[in-house]
Amino acid sequence: MNDISRARDEFLEAADRYPEAFRRQRGSASRRGFLAAGVGLGAAGVLGACATKTAKSSGSSGGSSSSAGTAGSTSAAPSAAEGKAGTDKSDAEKVVNFSNWVSYIDVDPNDKNKRPTLDNFKAATGIEVKYTEDVNSNDDFFAKIHQQLAGGQDTGRDLMVLSDWMIGKLRQLGYLQPLNLTNIPNFTGLLAESQNPAYDPNRKHTVPWARGFALLGVNLKSAGLTRDQAQQLSIKDMLTNTKYKGKVGYFAEMEDGVGFAMLANGIDPAKFTDDEFAKAVDYVQKARDSNQIRQFTGNDYLNDLTNGNFALCMAYSGDVAQLDDENIVWVVPQEGMMWFADNMCVPALAAHKTNAEKFMNYMLDPKVAATLDDYISYIPSMTGADIAMKDIDDKALSNTLIFPDAPTKAKAHEFKDLDLKTLDKYIAQFKEVTG
Repeated sequence: MNDISRARDEFLEAADRYPEAFRRQRGSASRRGFLAAGVGLGAAGVLGACATKTAKSSGSSGGSSSSAGTAGSTSAAPSAAEGKAGTDKSDAEKVVNFSNWVSYIDVDPNDKNKRPTLDNFKAATGIEVKYTEDVNSNDDFFAKIHQQLAGGQDTGRDLMVLSDWMIGKLRQLGYLQPLNLTNIPNFTGLLAESQNPAYDPNRKHTVPWARGFALLGVNLKSAGLTRDQAQQLSIKDMLTNTKYKGKVGYFAEMEDGVGFAMLANGIDPAKFTDDEFAKAVDYVQKARDSNQIRQFTGNDYLNDLTNGNFALCMAYSGDVAQLDDENIVWVVPQEGMMWFADNMCVPALAAHKTNAEKFMNYMLDPKVAATLDDYISYIPSMTGADIAMKDIDDKALSNTLIFPDAPTKAKAHEFKDLDLKTLDKYIAQFKEVTG
């Protein structure tokens, strides 16, 4: 048995042992799934992703610890075979089949069925983007594609946007094709902080789609706070202050939920032991047992936040900004916040890989990137986006959600890069709390 076959077998065995990690759960569709239904099409672009900073892969994402409770070493990801190349039909078929999250691209204000970025790409290249919003959670989407990929079959997709930890999983399984940078000359314009993430060293398989923060969303009226008072909130307040009992929303996804609990307990989410992980999970368990937490959520939290069911909740930076509601504010907790990163990638056996790479290149154009990030309120990943933004929306330059300064970045933390077996073990442990 070769290394990649063994990795696949171990992963699928984990799926059998921990089915909850791969099954869509009611009320926890992981970030985006219920957005359109919750707040309507007028809130397009309010999205999020998983909490892992685009850290350098040279050990910064969690080296081994001396504690006996330390999880398996993650200083170097297991080697894996590259995703198999398909027969590229890009020359004959001017199309790219693109799977993305719900409401994660700009929409024409006069016609919700039109997406200017996609229309402009077709006008510039002649390539049609068949765009499908069928990524409702990382695990759900994995369940759609893994049997085909494991069996050496084309998924029918040429391009996908997935979160950092899922990229790492697919890469280790050998499900992603390495990119041909000849087709992506704009790749050289990536910011230094985006060039070498732990989940995809040297970005051999991915280019960024969007980055942002997991922080607090606050309904001022429901919380009984002024704007200034809200800015003093902590994660401990959210999970222990009885003033907010029964009015707290908390993310059900492991890296976000556990990451926040670690910060509240002075644990570094980028470097922790099994015992420290258990301590953080127990901290959330106590908040659930005391009924401090009203509900564990995915991206269906926005409706409860706006109507006051949640006084405080975990939130994604662009989500709250896009609501444009004076009563709803975003807050960086006193203990800090978490990073997330979403990425474009090409699955094994994709039939239009070159076309997908040309689209990646288009999205790395500073003006195109600035237009997208201004719409969805997330962070550009390439040089020149700030200059381009001056002509698009100069006010966005002072928005620290889109162009975070050094003090803002210093408050954001990464979650340790994990091997497949440890990742699924941790997901299962946290699922015992969230239900």
